[in-house]
Amino acid sequence: MTAQIFNNARGDDAMDINVELPIEALPLKLGLNEDAQVDFSIWGKVKEAKLRYLEQNEDPRKSPYVPIEVAESWIRSKNYGVDPYKSVQAHQLSPKEKIVLAERKEMLIQTAVPLMKKYLSLLSASGYTMLLTDERGVILFIEGDKEKVPEEEFGTIVSEDVTGTNAHTLCAILRKPVQFIGPYNYCIHLDENIVSSTPIFDQYGDLIGTLTIYQLFAEKDIYNMQAHSLGWITSMAYAIENQLKLKQANEELSLSNGTLEATLAVVEGGLITLDKRGMTAHINNEGCRILGITQEETLGEHFTKYLQNDKITGILKDGKAVSNHEIIIDNGETEKQYVMSIYPIVPQDTCNINDKLNGIVIHLSRIENLKKLVNDWRGASATYFFEDIQGKDPLFLKTVGIARQYSKLYANVLIHGESGTGKELFAQAIHNASCPEGPFISINCSAMPRNLIESELFGYEGGAFTGAERKGRPGLIELANEGTLFLDEIGDMPLEIQPVLLRVLEEKKVMRVGGKKYIPVSFRVISASNKNLNIMVQEKTFREDLYYRLAVFKLQIPPLRKRPDDIISLAQFFIKGTSQKVGRKMPVLSKAAQKVIKEYAWPGNVRQLENSMVYAVSLTQGDVIGAEDLPDDITNPITPENSRLFSSVMSLREMEITAIKNALEQTNQNIANAANILGLGKSTLYKKLKEYHLEY
Repeated sequence: MTAQIFNNARGDDAMDINVELPIEALPLKLGLNEDAQVDFSIWGKVKEAKLRYLEQNEDPRKSPYVPIEVAESWIRSKNYGVDPYKSVQAHQLSPKEKIVLAERKEMLIQTAVPLMKKYLSLLSASGYTMLLTDERGVILFIEGDKEKVPEEEFGTIVSEDVTGTNAHTLCAILRKPVQFIGPYNYCIHLDENIVSSTPIFDQYGDLIGTLTIYQLFAEKDIYNMQAHSLGWITSMAYAIENQLKLKQANEELSLSNGTLEATLAVVEGGLITLDKRGMTAHINNEGCRILGITQEETLGEHFTKYLQNDKITGILKDGKAVSNHEIIIDNGETEKQYVMSIYPIVPQDTCNINDKLNGIVIHLSRIENLKKLVNDWRGASATYFFEDIQGKDPLFLKTVGIARQYSKLYANVLIHGESGTGKELFAQAIHNASCPEGPFISINCSAMPRNLIESELFGYEGGAFTGAERKGRPGLIELANEGTLFLDEIGDMPLEIQPVLLRVLEEKKVMRVGGKKYIPVSFRVISASNKNLNIMVQEKTFREDLYYRLAVFKLQIPPLRKRPDDIISLAQFFIKGTSQKVGRKMPVLSKAAQKVIKEYAWPGNVRQLENSMVYAVSLTQGDVIGAEDLPDDITNPITPENSRLFSSVMSLREMEITAIKNALEQTNQNIANAANILGLGKSTLYKKLKEYHLEY
């Protein structure tokens, strides 16, 4: 239920107000009869009830003339110890508390004080005083007839527990306008005032203060004073609240703008905001750097002045977002590749983007950022360092030292070594010692399907061939930009691909399959092979010019059989690591087991040794690994004396088939273990199984 509380109409600058409020929020007007006129006869009844309470402690709540709100306030005032017969003694906040109060109420004071001064100057009658307090009843500002209240100033406490019942304290408690005419105040000396108070709320509906106007009444003016003062003061409170809301909104908008500016300044990549016409509304510093322009040259200008792209035109028409579109930007000095994403700006509640498109945001980032994400997803990182390389053999330590020197020089490295010697381990260590922040892209040239190797290496544009992704895809060479490209088993790279790779290495740019533009790239190549590339060059199965481009530095990794001093320590290293993984106590190698592994030739090198120790740790049940716990191919190696493998009547093909069958049989058809025994890569073993039509 609501009611109309007042209508203040003035022909001057005073505010008109016609407010609908709930009944419980209607102003408390005291001292009036049923016709809302001043009734002096009621005053006498009220004064009599107050005196009986003060002198005889008669409950004022029983009086029909005293509103319950006032009666309860009188009781609280008496309990507080307020003396109704004496003038109010001023209580002040401490200097520090006043400083805190001024800071906390700065916006309210700055908003209310000019209005208070303006309204007082408009009031024709003299003797009015206006009072602004906070929600606790502490004076923030007082203006008017200062002779009446010379001790009241900023920081004076005039709450109910200090001044007793009055209009502004009851207004704060009831959270609604209050008008006192007559003896409703607790203190006797205030009975001759006409006082109107109204609450002030913030945008959240919380009480932040009260506004009060009062004057000693004269009987001839009392009706005019009663009729207008509450309307004046309430309309002013509404004006203050509205201005506070505007100021708060402006502050929040300013904060939002500042936050946006700061965000745009620090966000990675270039950001450009266009309105729905395509005019530039904002561009951050990185956007200016990418495009080679200044903000003055772009703001208010159409985007086509500095960035030609059909995708931008398209989204301004249909509002469809674009993600990770690759573009090449020429800023007048350099031509670089970037990734562009475009997002529509629409109201959150919109259903049809086209109808409410307010503009777009363009994000430009370096292509390397996207490639890094792809590499992270692919696991394209190097995890091994020189510190992870195990070995104390002098020949091996010399090899490690040479590799460390190579890592300091940004040039291509060719690593040669038998299968299982750790060629990729050295490649990763060189990479991490020179450019650890860059990607490490590893490619096994023998495992890559011949018909896909070109598109995998160099990438392709959308629609370049049947089955190609619509957006195209960067190749592994692009993904290796600013990092290392590791070409494992380089000797197996198809001859027809070699000249294309050579051109990329020479010109430091790559063109995707089906593309029309070259993409600049910069990376180091570390290649590895277990084949003799010199012989392959002589046999014309490997290009000589590519060989010399790859072999700027050469690194020869010795096989394990030439590192006898490292065999036992490496075995113990692998035993320890395996034991920790499976959560068991580390077993020790028996002397018999040590003798076997020291005498074995290790054709699969370190990889075979590691797998053998994994096998032994898994098989043994005790704390000692005996010779019987080692794999059969180590304890009973194939030799000319115990095998027909080396019989002069067998062809090489027959020997290879027999070796593969024996390895598969010994490992229960486990391809990985069989490959280790044979000293082959898994992909190579698969090829031979297919070539010889062997089942597994």
